[in-house]
Amino acid sequence: MSTTDAVLIGRYNPAVVVLSVMIAMLSVYAACALSERTNAATGSARTAWMIGGATASAFGVWSMHYTAMLALHLPVPTRYDWPTALASFLCAFAWALIALFVVTRQQIGWRSLVTGSAAMTASLAGLHYILMASMRGPATHHYSAPLVALSVAIASVFSLLSLQVAFRYRASAAAWHPRRLASILLLGAVISAMHYTGMAAISFAPGRRPDSSHEVAISDLGALAIAGTSVLMLVVVIGTTVFNRLHQNRALLRVLMEDMRALSASARTAREEEGRRIARELHDELGAALTSLKWELESIAHMLTGPLDPPGVASMQEQLTRMTQVIDATADRVKRIATELRPGILDDLGLIAALEWEGQQFQMRSGIDVHCTFTGDDVALTPDQSTAVFRIFQEALTNVLRHAQASRVDVSAWFDDAAFVLRISDNGRGLPAGRAEYGRESLGLLGMRERAALVGATVAISASAGAGTEVVVRIPTTARRGSAEG
Repeated sequence: MSTTDAVLIGRYNPAVVVLSVMIAMLSVYAACALSERTNAATGSARTAWMIGGATASAFGVWSMHYTAMLALHLPVPTRYDWPTALASFLCAFAWALIALFVVTRQQIGWRSLVTGSAAMTASLAGLHYILMASMRGPATHHYSAPLVALSVAIASVFSLLSLQVAFRYRASAAAWHPRRLASILLLGAVISAMHYTGMAAISFAPGRRPDSSHEVAISDLGALAIAGTSVLMLVVVIGTTVFNRLHQNRALLRVLMEDMRALSASARTAREEEGRRIARELHDELGAALTSLKWELESIAHMLTGPLDPPGVASMQEQLTRMTQVIDATADRVKRIATELRPGILDDLGLIAALEWEGQQFQMRSGIDVHCTFTGDDVALTPDQSTAVFRIFQEALTNVLRHAQASRVDVSAWFDDAAFVLRISDNGRGLPAGRAEYGRESLGLLGMRERAALVGATVAISASAGAGTEVVVRIPTTARRGSAEG
């Protein structure tokens, strides 16, 4: 009997093959959805999503491989050793856990990608070949080293691509984005190619049946039950992630709506208070000045009705001097009020000069040391953008005065990748956890973000209790000229 005649030729059930590919694609989609939910969760919920997600993803990938194995029918009875099959599931769980751990990190570089994909490749290859080792029957098997190496290489490509896709779309709300779906279909095809390449690497020949007390036979109905259960579980997992995303978005929308209403009410209150302050200053200071001028003019007019003797002329001169002083003081008050409404220096000398001037004024008013370092004294921002940055700067300084209990504020501005960046940091008490994000007590911070969003800018606020607060404003620009330091 020749070697060729001794080889057992198996056949694949096309329907089960297609089913295994479908499970692969569902598994990849579920893994991406679970990474998104794990990344969005915090605290104990994050741990629960991590463990539950790893278990669900592992079962999906394991059942895909098992279904694909059951698609192969050999001309001899085939059974499976269940402890070995269980060991292969542990490899699948390790693969899923590593994937979720890597893609839910804050940053992911090439070192993390390479290390994570290498660990995932080892787990995935272990899953496949341990699962193959669970087959029991009157046959021996041999592996083709080149095909084994090819299957491991495909597993490596799959692991690297899956990490990149999951990390890219982990914070995406577009669950049905065409590129995301195309990536998932590609990954499903790649992992299926890895499995069937590994299957092609093995050849069977008649041999003595190994002894085993843990063998179980799986019929076609059993294979269908395994595949159906995995599909049902993956659909439930995907549905759970979608429901959780919608629930979280609904809760977030409700919080944002409450914040918007509170911010709107705060803005109305601020406008009313500013209107009352200006009206009070106009009435108290300008009104008093005008009344004084009126009295002086009436006195001079009364003097002009009589003879102009030297004492009368001297008295008129004194009154005119007082009137000049009142006019000068009134002009200064008008200039101050106008400056508070909109600093003329912002229009006349530009944003950098206005920021430095405001920092000096804040230091004079509060006694808090302000140190400014500005690089790029000529920024190409629109008037609306300059105004928004200036107002955000004012609000940040106001927050420092009201809440920070700081003794020093560091202000710096520079160009970074075609963006103008303003950074304000203090050495105050910082903010409790969560205050930098949402909440009615953070209306000033919310207002800064909303003002920035209107002109295409972003505001990043980082703070921790006792470690001060940092506000970074980033606004797109194409200019980069000059430098100044103050």
